[in-house]
Amino acid sequence: MKNVLIIAALFIGFFAIDASAQAIYSSGKIELTLRSYGRIRVGMVNADSVSYTRQLDRGSLLYYMSPTNVFDYLEDTDDIMEPDTVQTPEWGDFQIKARCNGDYAGKSPKLEEGIDVFGWDGKAYGIVRFTVLSLEQQPYDGRFGMEFIPQIDGTYGNEVMTYNQARQLFAFYKDSSFLGIKILNHPVASAHNFDWFEGYNVDSLLSIWMTDGQFENYLWAGIDGGTAVFGTTPITTNPADSVQLYIAVAVGKDSVSMNAAIDEATARYNAYTSVENEKQIASITDYALYQNYPNPFNPSTQISYDLPKATNVTLTVYNILGNKVAELVNGYNDAGRHTVNFDASKLSSGVYFYTLNAGGKIVTNKMILSK
Repeated sequence: MKNVLIIAALFIGFFAIDASAQAIYSSGKIELTLRSYGRIRVGMVNADSVSYTRQLDRGSLLYYMSPTNVFDYLEDTDDIMEPDTVQTPEWGDFQIKARCNGDYAGKSPKLEEGIDVFGWDGKAYGIVRFTVLSLEQQPYDGRFGMEFIPQIDGTYGNEVMTYNQARQLFAFYKDSSFLGIKILNHPVASAHNFDWFEGYNVDSLLSIWMTDGQFENYLWAGIDGGTAVFGTTPITTNPADSVQLYIAVAVGKDSVSMNAAIDEATARYNAYTSVENEKQIASITDYALYQNYPNPFNPSTQISYDLPKATNVTLTVYNILGNKVAELVNGYNDAGRHTVNFDASKLSSGVYFYTLNAGGKIVTNKMILSK
């Protein structure tokens, strides 16, 4: 599909026509656009309440698997469901939705990407949710990330780009146009602001910016404009499991109004996810210990268990002779579903048993280490 659009663009480029599918929402203060391949644009609505000035040319998802395998919109993405408006929003006054696959180039990480953009009438912010569904056959330590191409006040170049580590907040601005983007639900491990250059978006470079543990907190971009990239801490990504990233975006005429909008969006997100967590906990009615995955495994595996209420927990691993070889959990846990990693790299191949002791209930499952 991308090839078709590229060829078409060669014919119509002279007229500067953009044939990409997109869905748009305007709150009266911020304009949020979801475009094909999961790209997000942000504009600030002008005083006439009709027109807008673009502030973000592109924000798009990155997902790290290894130093040579990073999912990005340019090399890996094609549309499954083009951007469209949701008639009954799951959250907020407005919702735009799209789905993409990650198999355009036929390389890992294989995944599906869901994008939901939520907006509120009269507000200067929106919240974006990215959902990654793993299509890989084995677990891996993934990392969420994004790349941002600011277009502050409708033009590239000479914008100031900052990153606040304490708030996990990117801010891009010129004169009286401010754009803020805050990462809401995963710790950020690396964040970079740099001058845009041709060929920056290759896996080898993206992976470094996502994982090197460095923070470039200030840049006054040159005439070609700047780019920002971040990466989160590792996330265990199991086959057929979904993981999510939430970000808030906000605009303002000055730093005070933009930051106030970001704070309001953050409070709205916290209230929403608190309700969602309560629903998840309410659905857990009994203590449960799940089969480890993968099984057989080498050398590590994931073990999950459910707690209907907060309690003291021990999770212990024994060999076939009944000798304890590892204690994975020993302490007070909140209600909900918990997942821990068991690294058996120092153990020999064979059958092992893992036992959950919680709330007066003891449950044991078997697993196989195969080296």
